[in-house]
Amino acid sequence: MINTLFKSKSSYELDKLCVSRGLNFSKLMENASISAFSVIDEKVISNLKNFNQKILILCGPGNNGGDGIVIANLLKNKGYKVDISSPVTSINKIYKLQKKLFGSVIIDFLKFKDLKLNKYSLIIDSIYGVGLNRNFTNKTIKIIREINRSKTCKISIDIASGVNADTGELMPVSIKADHTITFVAPKIGQYILPGKINSGKIHVVSIGEKKSEILKVSRCSKIKFNIPDLWIKNFKWPLMNDHKYKRGHVLVRSGPILSTGASRLASISALRSGAGAVTLASDTNSLKVNASHLTAVMLKEINTADEFFNFAKQKKINTLIIGPGNGVNKKTKNIAIRAIKEEFGLILDADGLTSFEKNPKQLFDLLKKRKKRGNVILTPHEGEFNRLFNFGNIDKIEKTRKASDITNSTIIYKGNDTVISSPKKISLISKESSSFLSTAGSGDILAGICGGLIAQGMKSHDAAAAGSWLHNEIGLEAGPGLIAEDMSNFLSKIMSEKLKSIYQKFY
Repeated sequence: MINTLFKSKSSYELDKLCVSRGLNFSKLMENASISAFSVIDEKVISNLKNFNQKILILCGPGNNGGDGIVIANLLKNKGYKVDISSPVTSINKIYKLQKKLFGSVIIDFLKFKDLKLNKYSLIIDSIYGVGLNRNFTNKTIKIIREINRSKTCKISIDIASGVNADTGELMPVSIKADHTITFVAPKIGQYILPGKINSGKIHVVSIGEKKSEILKVSRCSKIKFNIPDLWIKNFKWPLMNDHKYKRGHVLVRSGPILSTGASRLASISALRSGAGAVTLASDTNSLKVNASHLTAVMLKEINTADEFFNFAKQKKINTLIIGPGNGVNKKTKNIAIRAIKEEFGLILDADGLTSFEKNPKQLFDLLKKRKKRGNVILTPHEGEFNRLFNFGNIDKIEKTRKASDITNSTIIYKGNDTVISSPKKISLISKESSSFLSTAGSGDILAGICGGLIAQGMKSHDAAAAGSWLHNEIGLEAGPGLIAEDMSNFLSKIMSEKLKSIYQKFY
């Protein structure tokens, strides 16, 4: 499968390419419906418990409704008990669609108000497609909510009705699908919250397109899944003649005595990700606390900004991690400012970002003046992002792109739908994400991984992509009960087993 996510416009462009070589829209609909039917029959129904053969198909007035009618016919021919209804259009339009497709009415239309939704084992949502760009009426909102209240398994065709295919926004509600069978390529809105939640398991099927046609349309796409193929060749595995200082030296700033944990997590994960050496800069009060917890991470008593940067220069530190547990204060801000001005590789996270909330333009201007490009990563979660950037009502991908342009840096906009963007680069999003990463300290682990990769010489875009992928794999591997203290051990396992195996396939 080609590693590209489509916008609604991309789907229409691909349809046109297919038509231009002789496939009419009816044939495309037939191909799409046959592909969807195979998934429904072989992958969904076969795994349903207590399946009673009863299937309800909800159709809309457009092409998506036409797909539903063709699917209904295929299911009926297989012997399933199929009913058709529409919550949003008249009986006449549904009859006309059937006559247009088959020359006659194949399945009788049932009024939606007369339906008992829970009597069906499967509801197929074919109401609205990827072209939906306006909010539902109050009547439609009530209907969608009624459908969602049903405990029946739900499949959406191409996209869950009510999800914006380009942004993931809801209109303002959508079908909560257990499965979505989408055509040709996944849609951006299926992997961005809240659309991601309502899309269920994504199945991508063909409509009879050629690979060359997908490639042609894909060239215009500005977002891809974050997969190792994109950065694995730039991953820094140790060489035979490497020593610890050739592998990079990371300096992490500790928090005060009662907030040391975050910086320790970042330090350990930086070391685990391959950095040759990591030093945790601790003031007099926090030094003993950190010493009681750390062995491999080096410690240095540092109380002032001058001491911090003098040490960094003496020990040839090439990457700084500033923010985890540091506190939102003038001291944190001033150290961040100096780190930017003195051109260190930099991971700016948490408090290091929030310290600029009263004057974010100062941060933006400092970053844009840097001579060294490609060694700065900002890692905000939603709250931290919104404290710095005020972009109004645009989608998450555009927000991340705009933020990377303004700061001339790589942005990891964290969340279950993490987006990565760098100036003049394709934006990236996780194909599969783990909710088990939603735990205190998880972001500190990510900051540390990225810092370790930057220290080893990876450019910021690749380091952010590799770091986010490794971080997500930790959640997928560990599962329930994961806490931040566990993560570095899982990181070692993923790098030594999964990532190394991927690397060896390429090289």
